[in-house]
Amino acid sequence: MEYIFECFYEDTLDKISRNGLQDRSSRRDVLDHLNAIIGGCSDGQNMLTEEVARIAVLAAVRYHRDKKGGNGDVCLMGKFHNILYIALRTCWDWGVRDSAVVVVLLEEIYACEKTFERIFLGALFGPHAPHFIAGWRSDFRDQDENTRAMVYFLHHATSLDMTLPVWIARYEQERMLKFIDIPIESCGRSSPLRVALQASAPDLLLILLRYGAEPNPPDGGSSVVLALLDKLNENGRNYVYQNVSCLEILLRNIPIIEMPYKPIIYSTRREMFFERYGRLLIDKILRKEQVYGVMSLRHLCRCRIRDLLRTNGQLPDGIDTLRLPRRLQRYIDLMEEIEGPETSNNDSNDGVKGFVKQVAEKKSIKPSKLCANNLASVENSQNVATPVITITSADKIVVDSVNGNNDNHNNNSRICTRVGNVSAVEDTVLDKPLTL
Repeated sequence: MEYIFECFYEDTLDKISRNGLQDRSSRRDVLDHLNAIIGGCSDGQNMLTEEVARIAVLAAVRYHRDKKGGNGDVCLMGKFHNILYIALRTCWDWGVRDSAVVVVLLEEIYACEKTFERIFLGALFGPHAPHFIAGWRSDFRDQDENTRAMVYFLHHATSLDMTLPVWIARYEQERMLKFIDIPIESCGRSSPLRVALQASAPDLLLILLRYGAEPNPPDGGSSVVLALLDKLNENGRNYVYQNVSCLEILLRNIPIIEMPYKPIIYSTRREMFFERYGRLLIDKILRKEQVYGVMSLRHLCRCRIRDLLRTNGQLPDGIDTLRLPRRLQRYIDLMEEIEGPETSNNDSNDGVKGFVKQVAEKKSIKPSKLCANNLASVENSQNVATPVITITSADKIVVDSVNGNNDNHNNNSRICTRVGNVSAVEDTVLDKPLTL
């Protein structure tokens, strides 16, 4: 059966000019002919169509390698390279499930183009935009089909943890990147995640993050979080809904927002951050805990679990193997948010406003000091916190305890703790001991 497809590629491409497959309609004609042969071989050999399509894809890869090898291991491009995209469409049409075959085809494409823009651009901008961006038309009917095809290839690439060498100009070295992080050549060599943020596409951003895209793209560009915050600040308080959704989705994968590293002094960097993005904190677009505080433990655990699964190429399929309740699995998979206990939003908002006002006025708040002379006034005041009780070296602590229940005794447990000579500050002694 392999010989049938080899003869088909030789006879068909010999009759086509070098640029004969540049047009999308010409590729569809060849694809229709190939699909007819796959259906006939499946019926004649009593084989699954998916298995026959797998053989056809491998035959296309071998044809491309033979032509490339005959030219000094340099791709001839034109029809000799476009045959790979006919094989790419064949994988999608017949649902080839062999991930090894799909990865071999993707590696063959990357060896010549050093990018996968013909897979991602149609999903990001629609089937017509690539013609104006890169000079070619997508092989898929609409943006929805292109998105589903992108997910199909992402699934097979991540299942085998496909990584490829990419030259990063900023670092002046070659790094191994995953299929989902390969820069798009026609978009300034930006990663698909960065392009999705620039296009304000929260649905595609969620897909990319679920399948293991790096929240901080390794393409050598600036911080995507800060770029998105600048984008939200462009129109004052007229926030675009898609941009807000992109920020919410992106922050699910980031434990904390890294502020700019210059200047080095943290307090100065913090003031500069609030001067620039304080409005987002006041309007609750951005949570202050994720900038200079500590996020909840469940959020930090989710970020850590996703980092481990991403490193091992197990996103998102590896989440189902975790022995966790279904709701927690959906939470780790970014499909559901779990709200914690209610907090005082008014107090939090007032604190943010106060800090922004402090930064604007360039004033620092001095903490109040307690001493023995004004201890009485402090106790009567309701605006100052209760002084901390300390135990000096001269204090005595007597603790009498009675053993609790164990396997041999069924007595009721009673623990009595007596603390004496406890003072708030030196020279001030309580007359009566405290009994806990």
